[in-house]
Amino acid sequence: MAHQQFTSKLQEEVICPICIDILQHPATIDCGHNFCLSCITKSGEAAGSVLKCPLCNKIVRRDTITPNWLLVNLVEKIQAMDLSEMQPETEELRCLRHGEKCLYFCEVDGKFLCMACRESKDHKTHNATLIEEAAQSYQGQIQSQIEVLQQKEREIIRTMEQGEHWIKVSKDQVELEKQMVITAFRQLHKVLKEEKSFLLSRINWLSQEISKGEKLYVISTKSQLHYLRKLKDSLKSTQCLPPGQLLQDIKIALCRSEGFHFFNPTPVSTELEKKLSDIKSRHDSFTESLKRFKDNLQADSKKDKSKFLKGMTEEHRKSWYLSEKNDPKTNKTSEPESTPPVDGKTKPVLPNSKFSTSLTLRVQSGNRASFVSYSPNLDSSENVGSPGATNIAELKTVIDPLTLDAASAHPDLIISQDLKTVTLNPDLQRVRAEDSNSLAHTDPERFYPFRCVLGLPGLSSGCQTWEAELQGPGGGGCVVGVAWELVPRKGMLPIEPLSGFWALRMAGSECQALAAAGTREDLPVRPRKVGVRVNHECGKVVFYDATTSNHLYTFHASFPGQIFPFFRLLFPGTQITLSP
Repeated sequence: MAHQQFTSKLQEEVICPICIDILQHPATIDCGHNFCLSCITKSGEAAGSVLKCPLCNKIVRRDTITPNWLLVNLVEKIQAMDLSEMQPETEELRCLRHGEKCLYFCEVDGKFLCMACRESKDHKTHNATLIEEAAQSYQGQIQSQIEVLQQKEREIIRTMEQGEHWIKVSKDQVELEKQMVITAFRQLHKVLKEEKSFLLSRINWLSQEISKGEKLYVISTKSQLHYLRKLKDSLKSTQCLPPGQLLQDIKIALCRSEGFHFFNPTPVSTELEKKLSDIKSRHDSFTESLKRFKDNLQADSKKDKSKFLKGMTEEHRKSWYLSEKNDPKTNKTSEPESTPPVDGKTKPVLPNSKFSTSLTLRVQSGNRASFVSYSPNLDSSENVGSPGATNIAELKTVIDPLTLDAASAHPDLIISQDLKTVTLNPDLQRVRAEDSNSLAHTDPERFYPFRCVLGLPGLSSGCQTWEAELQGPGGGGCVVGVAWELVPRKGMLPIEPLSGFWALRMAGSECQALAAAGTREDLPVRPRKVGVRVNHECGKVVFYDATTSNHLYTFHASFPGQIFPFFRLLFPGTQITLSP
């Protein structure tokens, strides 16, 4: 009996406080409490970097969740125990004082009694019944309590369902509000881009018309000046002739000279001057409107933020500041300029349908949740350009300037002063001896232990095109592509679309696409210089050989937010240079 009780208590110690079941894949958080890995991962906000311990309410980081292998082994051994084998054999109850068989149960003291005990002065006045009758009576009481607990269980389940429904409704409302904010700012951005485009188009047209007038003005004035100089030279020549020759046709020469009048053409027409004045007035009006809008927005934003923080509890305020500190990039509200127009044509703003929740897949990657979707290289001959670009060769005319983010670089990487070239230190033994990696353990921005670095600027809308040249011993070895802004920078780094990476691996003569579930798709060409074209709205990452302009591979994805150029250097001496 004692052994069975001990086993039952052991099982109670390995119960998850969230699902109230035996721990599955036990995990420990910073405060020391243990939970099922799936239960604690789903706790709190799905995409948050922090969570609150359900037992002690301590705020901890998600990336501190670690498997508890000791508990894993203990749970397995406890579950392997067969309780049925530990059931004790039914023993005859004997009185410890008289050695006789116990036949009665005392309702007052809750003790088993023999005949002698029942007649003793200690129990003679107590209500004692046969053990079988007492057990039958308590069976009814137990059944009543079971029914009461079952009713409470049903009430709790109903309350949980109502609470979970309300949580789902609230989350849906939050997501809807998020999409409305994104749409509102996108529409405002679109209006500003259209106004900017129209103003610049008017200015460009006016510049062309003034240039045309300049040509006509120069031609007219120069031709008149040339004719005047010919008349002057003719009179000078006549002046030097003998009297007889001088007087010959003198009246005609003088008449031509006297009849010359300079026709002064208008340098800039009144109509063009009015157009220029209209443009200036429109620009001044637009600038003034933007200034008023900015001032009002900043004042309202300051009041709203103060109101938002004042309405928080101290615990929520700490959580808010911790979230801002851990994820500074999520606070960026400005969107980068999209790719410049080609041949003066303004590119239309495409609807960002990729934010649709129906296209978003929630994937658990270790202790971090990401929201991405992936489909393989469906069509290598598809049009990879933005509107106005029909082939890869044309994309080379709209390449965006790119630099390296030195703050994210692993300490073994050497970044050039112009932030255009990164080299994996060829003397890694000396670097390790100097323990240069010590800072990487504590700096949240740096990649460690994998030798990676991000590029700037990031992309949250529109398109981006850039190229990178690869060099090093044997051609070098590297991974080139793009990465989500919230990919993990410490520990294991599964480079695949479901983890927020869309990249190619190039080493020696091999070039491979890093596809889903850690698989690699071999590509026929290993380029020396690779080009990358990202279309955020359409959800495409296109790779091409920047030397031959041949298409290499296309990823199709639903980007969860801002993405950045990504580089990982594999072998010492490998060098990557960005262009332009």
